[in-house]
Amino acid sequence: MSWLAYVDESIRTDDGVYVLAAVALDRADAAAVRAAVRALEPRPGRRFHWRDRLPAARHSAAGLLAGLPTLAIAVVGAPVNPRRQERARRHCLGALLFELADAGVDEVCLESRNPVADRRDLDVVGGFRVRGVVPPTLRVAHARAGDEPLLWAADIVAGAICAAEGKEPAYREAVAAILTEHRIGLTRKREAEVRVYPRGPRPTSDPTAEGPASGSG
Repeated sequence: MSWLAYVDESIRTDDGVYVLAAVALDRADAAAVRAAVRALEPRPGRRFHWRDRLPAARHSAAGLLAGLPTLAIAVVGAPVNPRRQERARRHCLGALLFELADAGVDEVCLESRNPVADRRDLDVVGGFRVRGVVPPTLRVAHARAGDEPLLWAADIVAGAICAAEGKEPAYREAVAAILTEHRIGLTRKREAEVRVYPRGPRPTSDPTAEGPASGSG
């Protein structure tokens, strides 16, 4: 098996919560899952975007995703300083990439934000490789959400978790069967206490593993 993951973010600035969510799937299933998610287009040529959809459409999207051959891994970071969202992204990205690599994912696609932000992401990933947070074999690239429906799947997971943080748990409950969730602190003290990956070199993923394991963390 060859596992892919698609990653998107969601932020609750009022509550100080940053969510980075990934949907992982076997490469062999990518075309079928992409076609299923593309059916969520509000109209031809327009991407599904969680924040633009009404509750009924959100419930439908979460239910669809839960029935597809995917697994979701998310990192929730708090508290977020609104002026330091890139710092929150950096810490959540390190935790998420560690979990994905450890689960057997070998290729990760992040939603493209803009050329400067994308370059910053890749520089950060390079730093993770140097420090041994992620293995050098983990490939990381960007794609535009308008071009890649599998990024919509990550948007659904991130949106569902953010809604639950805002006291709307039904969406997260809809994807609970495929979701593994981790929480990290974003203050310096809490970071040291809750960090989900160890410092220093780490072993590469077991090449004989069948793929990510589901559950709730």
